[in-house]
Order: sequence, then structure tokens, then C-alpha cells
Amino acid sequence: MSSVDDSLKQLAQDLSGFIQLLEEEARHLVSGDSERLATVIAKREAISGQLTRHWQTLAGLLGMPASAGLAALKERGKTAMTASAWRQMETLALEAEHLNRVNGRLLEEQMRRTQAAMQVLQNAVSSRNLYGADGRVSGFPDFNRRIDEA
Repeated sequence: MSSVDDSLKQLAQDLSGFIQLLEEEARHLVSGDSERLATVIAKREAISGQLTRHWQTLAGLLGMPASAGLAALKERGKTAMTASAWRQMETLALEAEHLNRVNGRLLEEQMRRTQAAMQVLQNAVSSRNLYGADGRVSGFPDFNRRIDEA
């Protein structure tokens, strides 16, 4: 196996781990579990860095700049790598890209809902004074007051 194939294999392994994290991230986005989401995002950042380094290594082995895309690397590496190793890595990369897009949409929807909830709360506060300067609830009827008291 060539060093290019070794690099592809490592990249595929990291992509598999990245995909698992993206799937976990999606579950937490759907459930609204922000604590676990924060943990997953931290892990995702670390794996993303590893993926970048492996991509740069692969590009360097093929004599390409680190910014080279999938198509350019595929074309340059036709003779240096096995087709099955490339297909596996390419399939994983496309799956990761798809999941990342889906998670972005989920995140946008969650942000939209949060902003809508914030707007409801802001409207409630501005329409009546829920809290006075002393921090006590105000603007509600005083149910302890008797009708014959002024």
C-alpha cells in the first residue's frame, strides 16, 4: 500500500468518526439538549482539525495545494491511489458534507424558535410592567385587596 493510500485510509477513519459526531449532534439539536450539544461540538472541532491536517498531507503527497478540492485530488491521484480507497473516502466526505448541511438547517430552525420565544417575552415585558424597580411582580391585579378598600 502506498503512502497516498495510507493517507486516504487515515482520512476515511477520521471521516467516519466525524460522521458519528454529526449524527450525534443532529440528535441533540432535535432534542434541544444544549449541554450534550456543547460537548459534541468541542469534539467535532478537534476532529475537524485532524481532518484538515490529513487533507493537507494527502494534498502534499499528490503535489497539490492544501486548498485543492475533491475533484482536483482525484484527478491528480489516479495513478498514486487505489480506486476503492478513494471511493471510500469520497463517499464519507460527501456524507459528512450532507450531514453538516442538515445540522446547519436544524441549528437555524432552533435559533429561529429561540428568537421567536425571546420576542414573545420582550413583547410581554413591554406591554405591561411585569417587574417593578424593586424586583417584585407588578401590573397584575391584587387579589388580596378587598373591593371596599380604595
